[in-house]
Amino acid sequence: MDPTDAIAAQLIDGLRAQLPKVGFRLDGIEVQVGALLELDVEGLRQSLLRALGGIEVKLLVEPAMLHCEDCGADYPADEHPCPVCGSGRASLRSGEELSITRAWGETVPTRSV
Repeated sequence: MDPTDAIAAQLIDGLRAQLPKVGFRLDGIEVQVGALLELDVEGLRQSLLRALGGIEVKLLVEPAMLHCEDCGADYPADEHPCPVCGSGRASLRSGEELSITRAWGETVPTRSV
């Protein structure tokens, strides 16, 4: 299995565990991808589209952000050291996320037999 397909499959498994088993039609998902993951975003989108059969897939790339340990400022990682106080002491605030942050669809009638 292609690595991007494997990542898509893991995301979908997590989503399916949270959705109703019957009576729900999934219309779209929103996926947050951290910029530091160096993931092929378009490849992931295509893998999700193939696996989920043409639903809407929105991918949001989350920029790498740092948090200054000295002054408390949050700033883009490419501006290190801290542009506010000049400190080099920082922790990663964001940029390594990978999750489905939103799913939408609608309840559909089901038949009992």
